[in-house]
Amino acid sequence: KYKVSIIVPIYNAERYLDKCIKSIVGQTHKNLEIILVNDGSTDGSLDICKKYVDNDERILLINKENGGVSSARNKGLENITGDYIGFVDSDDYISSDMYQKLLSAILENEADISECGYFKIELDDNTIIKHSLQPNVIKGNYNCLYNYLKQNNTQNFNCNKLYKKTTFNGVKYPNYKYSEDYVVNVQTHFRCNKKVTISDSCYYYIIHNGNATSQDFNGNKLDIIRAGELVLSLIKEDYPDLSIYVIIYILNKIRKLYEDLRETKVVDKDKFIKILVNEYKKYYLLVKNEIFN
Repeated sequence: KYKVSIIVPIYNAERYLDKCIKSIVGQTHKNLEIILVNDGSTDGSLDICKKYVDNDERILLINKENGGVSSARNKGLENITGDYIGFVDSDDYISSDMYQKLLSAILENEADISECGYFKIELDDNTIIKHSLQPNVIKGNYNCLYNYLKQNNTQNFNCNKLYKKTTFNGVKYPNYKYSEDYVVNVQTHFRCNKKVTISDSCYYYIIHNGNATSQDFNGNKLDIIRAGELVLSLIKEDYPDLSIYVIIYILNKIRKLYEDLRETKVVDKDKFIKILVNEYKKYYLLVKNEIFN
């Protein structure tokens, strides 16, 4: 009865793509709309996509110029017709019953967002870590946002969640290389009146050198701070008491960026150190002086 739209942004993922799409096509919940967004791949990714399109009428292939993962996901969002929205990255894969479990949890609890745990694994399928979540139901818009911002029993990913379509009303991914998930999750939780978390770990996140999170420091990683600033501007008017958690997020990210920067050979290293130090001082003072009461 309910259609799930799954958006897969794809860029030069031929090594992983076949396994990824197979895991989606083989879902036990069959009423799917699978939107493959080829973001200007220069390898064999487009040919792999075409192979699946020819054999499954549920698949829509969108071929566009390279614009980044946010651009690809936004293009997918423009074309959805389903009742619920999910995301899978093209270098990952999912368990066969992931969307059946997430959708059942939403329907049984009349929720707007559901979330599951995940595995971090190596290319040879050796599990590095199983990250489970506690089963839970959160009621009320404020509480949904509070628990997300405080990172209570949740993750910043979009890919381990299922969203009711209405939570994406007016929501687009910012043009960031990093932390775009954080911004979108804040916006969708802002529109969420009930959230359910299940204990199952259903998403398989493959660790490799191409992962954005595994890359050395570069100037684009300052997007992480920009994402925090954007979230701060989104919530401080309606929920000023929650601003403290966004600032803590920014401070923790700056510390991690500083550690990465110190260990990386990068042009203009002193310039980036100065930027990080100044940003840290600015946000530390906001917390110290309790600006948001």
